[in-house]
Amino acid sequence: KQWYQRRVRDMPAEATTTSKSGEIVFTLCSIYGSADLFIKEYRNLVADKLLTTSDYDIAYEMRGLELLKIAFGEDLTHCQIMFQDVVDSRRTHSNIIAQLTEGAPFEIDVLIISHVFWPNLRKEEMKIYKPLQQFLEGSYQCLFSELKRSRALEWRYNLGFVDLDLEFEGHSISFRVSPLQATIIALFEERERCYAETISAEVGIPLVLMRKKLSFWVTNGVLKETSKDMFEVREDTGITRSRVMEEMDSAMVKIEQIRQEELESYTNFVMGLINQSGQITVERVHKLLSMLLEDSVAGMLTEEEVKAFLDKKVKQKLLSFSSGIYKKYKT
Repeated sequence: KQWYQRRVRDMPAEATTTSKSGEIVFTLCSIYGSADLFIKEYRNLVADKLLTTSDYDIAYEMRGLELLKIAFGEDLTHCQIMFQDVVDSRRTHSNIIAQLTEGAPFEIDVLIISHVFWPNLRKEEMKIYKPLQQFLEGSYQCLFSELKRSRALEWRYNLGFVDLDLEFEGHSISFRVSPLQATIIALFEERERCYAETISAEVGIPLVLMRKKLSFWVTNGVLKETSKDMFEVREDTGITRSRVMEEMDSAMVKIEQIRQEELESYTNFVMGLINQSGQITVERVHKLLSMLLEDSVAGMLTEEEVKAFLDKKVKQKLLSFSSGIYKKYKT
């Protein structure tokens, strides 16, 4: 018998689509190095997208998930739960708002997540617009506790976004910014000028970071710095655009930070190894820690990361290093 390969255009449409989807998935896995790494990256992208979604509208993202499930199946279970969290949040939020006797004082959406199934999200201690924070931690949280008696809320005020309109003489400008930026500019509702140090204290973030955040409003013509660290509202913004969007940071904890915290947690383990054998090499530590961190969200542990970790311990005078050998530091 002679075998002839069927041309793509002669194949049924369904078969062609499946083939193309398979090729795309293969290409993506090749780019990321493995299916596991691709899924981890996809999960991070999904988290960022869901955290910046308006009105719980995730129809488009759901279609993408359903297509990927054909190739990856149960490996995307965490992602599926993340999407379900958005669906459940919409229902829970609607129930809470419906129970408020005077209605919601703010037009707001709240995303309630099952943190075990989400990537590591950044947590930054800060205060937001005072009336809003009082509402969320008061009436909203009480009603949630009545609906979900077995669950508790932990607010991440640094995540999400705020749409706001700023009114100026003769025109208004729409902004989409982080909750932090919205809180900063809201403080100028009752005052024309303010020191950066005062705003830093009220919001609860370091002064150095506050100066960087205030520069966003200066660059966009809303505030001006009249003297050292003194900011006031501009009367004429000079902005011709009707909408401004802040380039916000990812909601994810950086991989480097995760890796550093993981290695730090094994400091006593490494010191114990050295106490037993008297000395140790990078290769030996790498081999042992690679087994312990096999399922790390930070991916495969490298010798370079281990060496940087051990060298840090040398600087801290916990270890000494000579001729490729690490030993316990002797005073």
